[in-house]
Amino acid sequence: MTGSRLYSLLAAIVITAAAQANPGIDVSHLEARIGAESLSHLEAHRPGLPPPALLVPLGNGLDGVLKGHTMADEARLIDALARQRLNQVILRVASSRVDERRMALIKLQAGRRSGDFALADLRSDAAGCLHAAFNGGLMLDHLDLWSVVPGAGLVGDLQQHLPVFSLSVSREEYLAAAATNGQGAEVLDGLEGVRYSPVFTRYAMDTANATLPVAAFTDDPLEESWQTLVTEARGDHVVSLMAAQERVEAIFSGRRDQPYVALTIDDGPHPMVTPLMLEVLQQKGVHATFFVVGQVVEQFPSLTQMIARGGHELANHAYSNRRISQLSDDEAWAEIASCDRVVQRITGERMRWFRPPGGRCSPGGLRAMASLGYGAAFWSQNTGDWTKPSPEQIVRKATEGLEAGDIILMHQGDMCSAEALPAIIDRVREMGLEPTTLSSLGRDGGSIEDDPAIVSDFVNAQISPE
Repeated sequence: MTGSRLYSLLAAIVITAAAQANPGIDVSHLEARIGAESLSHLEAHRPGLPPPALLVPLGNGLDGVLKGHTMADEARLIDALARQRLNQVILRVASSRVDERRMALIKLQAGRRSGDFALADLRSDAAGCLHAAFNGGLMLDHLDLWSVVPGAGLVGDLQQHLPVFSLSVSREEYLAAAATNGQGAEVLDGLEGVRYSPVFTRYAMDTANATLPVAAFTDDPLEESWQTLVTEARGDHVVSLMAAQERVEAIFSGRRDQPYVALTIDDGPHPMVTPLMLEVLQQKGVHATFFVVGQVVEQFPSLTQMIARGGHELANHAYSNRRISQLSDDEAWAEIASCDRVVQRITGERMRWFRPPGGRCSPGGLRAMASLGYGAAFWSQNTGDWTKPSPEQIVRKATEGLEAGDIILMHQGDMCSAEALPAIIDRVREMGLEPTTLSSLGRDGGSIEDDPAIVSDFVNAQISPE
């Protein structure tokens, strides 16, 4: 990775440094261990369950400790947050930068330790975090903020995290909203893409007297109506549509006589990593295809809107990232359809391509995909970045033997991918090629049509797994 782009990405556990710098700050439980209580994100939120059951002390959770931060900015942000006297526990603070644009995330545990949940607390804390990030001496350029409760299970010895509030905002957007609404909790009402999960609002003590802005995202997650989706998939209309799909479209590479390669980025959107990648792409003048996970799109709608606003292509990576090859045909249809509906609801966009999670597929899953109007997208250059190798290894795997028409597979779940991205783009251009979206690559040919069983057999035998 070149020093002129993404830099100062030093591995750090920022909470430890913050706790040492501010021993009085309310920082939570990196070493917390969960007892025998097993919480489900559906069971734990059913009416009548006392809110304290949602306040299992959380550690650093589902996605581990993000690696590669700018510790000086993090320490200053922790200092600024300490002065805000937040109601919620701070779980994580992280920051990084692309050139001179500095970005950060703040992760909180929703609710007070007393067991009280109040919407006013959440909004007040969010306003305090925004003030800390965008005012005073720090003056960050972008902030991702989220609050979480215990999720579906354990990750190692730590409880999984379920986001119940999120926003992603630039300093320019914040200042515009603050100029109209002030810097108190009302500033949130001037921001786009703010997510208030019903999981939180159904327990908040003050929800009955609260009015959320019309632009806020407050819909129930589709997983809570999953059986309805599966029942729809078993209905005569969907069954007949799937049966009619005698041939399916798939793309493995584009035309070899034009100097383009597709840059495709799976999973997410992911707080801070996605904005970092978007900033790199903007500075490099590149548009990419982002295969997003519907469940995560619901949790971070503003990040998904950022991808679309940047002129990038959104594509379908199923709702829960489950392997389509291991599902019944009706479950496969529900996975693809629900991601489709979530993205359309949040962005208004109709997606063109579906990539099976893990790359494996079944004939029934491909028929389900085709019945929803999708083509299957695979790859010819697998960076293997999901295993978290060094950025240098990711660049090598992305570009070694690269030819016109190739499709590069990356992910947006870890900092190593963000670190590698600038060098990948530079190297592709040094080779006389230009990165573009998958639809642009395949617009003038490159995709094939064949029997679903033949496509499935070929993919499962020949394509290296994601």
